[in-house]
Amino acid sequence: MGILVQENAGHLAAWLPTALAALGAAAMAVLVYVWRRRRAGRTVSRSLAAVGWIARWVVLPGSAIGLIVAFGPMAPLFTSSARLEGRIGEVVPDTRFWRVIDGGEQNLSDLRGKVVLVNLWATWCPPCRAELPTLNRLQEDHRKSGLVVLTLSDEQPARVAPFVTKLAPRALNGYVESFGWLEIRKFRPFSLIIDRDGVLRDFVFGAQDYSVFDRKVRAYLD
Repeated sequence: MGILVQENAGHLAAWLPTALAALGAAAMAVLVYVWRRRRAGRTVSRSLAAVGWIARWVVLPGSAIGLIVAFGPMAPLFTSSARLEGRIGEVVPDTRFWRVIDGGEQNLSDLRGKVVLVNLWATWCPPCRAELPTLNRLQEDHRKSGLVVLTLSDEQPARVAPFVTKLAPRALNGYVESFGWLEIRKFRPFSLIIDRDGVLRDFVFGAQDYSVFDRKVRAYLD
């Protein structure tokens, strides 16, 4: 169960605010129903009273707190996840980046015809650093099948280079001035699965096991 949640954390984050709002609305509806029955002098069964108690003291405050968090300090995570969820099946916006090692300029669109795993990371993010060897192995295993693992950081090359040369030398490692259309701020790593036509097919948030990445890219390499 934990692995399933980890793998789908990004998709869950995309829908969580809507789900919390729906739960809050349902809880309010239950409370209004119970209140109206009591006001009309009608009997409220024990089961209905229990449901009303749960709605009042568990569901309603829980959904309210969740929404405060979702639209407060963690808003960029939920916003980014929702934006990615909405773009699945669409061609991703082009992104210009510079290669970390030689400084050469390149565009994401230059990789059309390849399956691309774009990993958005940062050196100050421990899960990101821990994930780099996994991404390097993925590139080695699937390079001949047409996979390009592209790591992107918005840090300066001098900061990024020691990490990628040691931990992910086989990947295409780049840096950007800004992630532009994807506002991720401090929430990383995000990984995007893009097919040979430049269409976003899937995404994950947080560090993942090799088996997760392997399964996701194989679906578009075949």
